[in-house]
Amino acid sequence: MSTEILTRPGCAFSNSTEWEIWSANWCDRCTKDAAFQAGTSDVGCDLILTAMCGDEIPAAWMDTEPGCHDRYRCIEFRSTDDGNGGEDPEPKPRPEPPDMDGLFDRPERHTRMYVQPDTQRVIA
Repeated sequence: MSTEILTRPGCAFSNSTEWEIWSANWCDRCTKDAAFQAGTSDVGCDLILTAMCGDEIPAAWMDTEPGCHDRYRCIEFRSTDDGNGGEDPEPKPRPEPPDMDGLFDRPERHTRMYVQPDTQRVIA
């Protein structure tokens, strides 16, 4: 089963030094490519393959500042040093204390949308 990678036109890195610096910051610490880097799997990260095989930049690599060493932010990055040994990168809620029931049902997880507060007049 193959999934299609969304891309945008352009060359991801201008030279191999840029790639080496960026991949050391991102790919070398990511669980998506860890098995391939360790030599235990023949399948690596599809995003790296897409960027290295053509003149396309994966859409999952969000632009930051052009010309800096951290030029992209990978939105599919899952850290191997997230505290759980890299086994499951999905966040989990804290468990209830042993031998205790929770006082309230836990709410569903939602994405928080931060907005600017409304301006209020202060009467002196």
